[in-house]
Amino acid sequence: MTRALGAIRDATDVAGLRTEVMHALGLCGIDAAFFVAPLARDMRAGRLLTNMGFPRVWERHYRARLHFVDPLPTLSFDFSNAFFWPEDVHSGKLSKQERRYMEIASQYGLACGIGVACYGPHGRAGFLGTAWTGDIRPSDNILLTVHQIGQTSFQRYCQIMREHIDITPLSNRELEVLGWMCSGKSNPAMAEIIGVSRSSIDAYIRRIFAKLGTTDRTAACVRAYSLGLIASQEVVTLVEKARVRDEPRR
Repeated sequence: MTRALGAIRDATDVAGLRTEVMHALGLCGIDAAFFVAPLARDMRAGRLLTNMGFPRVWERHYRARLHFVDPLPTLSFDFSNAFFWPEDVHSGKLSKQERRYMEIASQYGLACGIGVACYGPHGRAGFLGTAWTGDIRPSDNILLTVHQIGQTSFQRYCQIMREHIDITPLSNRELEVLGWMCSGKSNPAMAEIIGVSRSSIDAYIRRIFAKLGTTDRTAACVRAYSLGLIASQEVVTLVEKARVRDEPRR
């Protein structure tokens, strides 16, 4: 398994990554899996599906509408490790549509399975789901291994996709303006904070939009967060609290 995880880490493209993931899962006795992203509780944004071994008819229905009612990706937020369904899923907490989805999915090889939330750089997240055809619940070792496969593969996927993103570097001043902009500051407020004219702020923002390929502040901030250009306010607050805590008392 160590060699299989290393092959996932060293995959050079998405097709090769998919092959190595299925090889690693095969060592666990798993022959079908799927991956969806982005992983978010708000499903209106939709989900991209990668099918690795499940029937095409399920794939078509999932892309068309079933991804709206699949509860498994959202449920994965509640587990620190991989989980096993249906045993770890309390049907009483599912809506009528979600229970119906589980019934439909069971007809296509998903009656039992292992799921895991996968986290990548810059706040990205996805979900790996696999079939489980064993007669008994998978061991804790199997669950941990699937967890490792999911995390390693998603990290590598994010790296592969990032290698194809060509962003013109932002200057230090542009990054400063971007940071204040994403914290909700208006153009006049940024001009006062930074100590430049409002027309200069307008020029910086136009250059930021051009470099990020966006046309408004919201889209620019979303792209900046996804690319790791700036830290979220939550992270900034945590860092400040840690700094205050660790300062020597006088």
